[in-house]
Amino acid sequence: MLNKALRNISYIILALVLPLFILLISTEIAAFDINYYRTEYEKYNISRNLAIEQKDLMDSTSKLLDYLRDNRKDLDFQTTVNGIEQEFFSDRDKLHMVDVKNLFITGRNIRNGILILLLFIIIVLRYNRNIRFDVGKALLLSSIAGVLPIVLLVILINIDFYKYFTIFHEILFTNDLWLLDPNADRLVNIFPESFFSDIAFRIITYYLTAQFILFILSIMLKYTKKTY
Repeated sequence: MLNKALRNISYIILALVLPLFILLISTEIAAFDINYYRTEYEKYNISRNLAIEQKDLMDSTSKLLDYLRDNRKDLDFQTTVNGIEQEFFSDRDKLHMVDVKNLFITGRNIRNGILILLLFIIIVLRYNRNIRFDVGKALLLSSIAGVLPIVLLVILINIDFYKYFTIFHEILFTNDLWLLDPNADRLVNIFPESFFSDIAFRIITYYLTAQFILFILSIMLKYTKKTY
């Protein structure tokens, strides 16, 4: 009876945390791909619109990503804009990025915590042979549980991206620093709404691809009836 309860709890935990683990990894891969930023800047003519050389814009972006990785202490640096050397980010930009950096740090901590939990579950299942754990079933439950809310999210952001983008910020941030002024804050000009729409779908693509692989793997395992 106890072994059955442990097995069912393991199914539930995996169905809940494995999709979150995949989402966090997908987000990091998309967010820290410097080549993606170059492509987006060219797509939306960011360098020309801001009168910044492309190489200076990319250098500033690299510093920003280093900051979000927690490899840089601050965002105090200057760049040549319209022929004038000036501070790249406004004070409000910097304050908002403190909040964004904290979100990334929290996400990494959650990701690492989930990894430790998954390893613990694997060890318990491996060394307790009395628990008949169906790996295929676990992956199937996880892929289904993970895909359904994302499908709903895709539908919602296709209906009104700005509305749900705003709700997203209101949930994650406890202040209004994310409300930036395009006349004073460079961050909002570098990353327009269309940039976030593009990267959101990029993250979703990575996520759904991983979930599809898990789904196929679960079918293969169910077919061969692999259990611990």
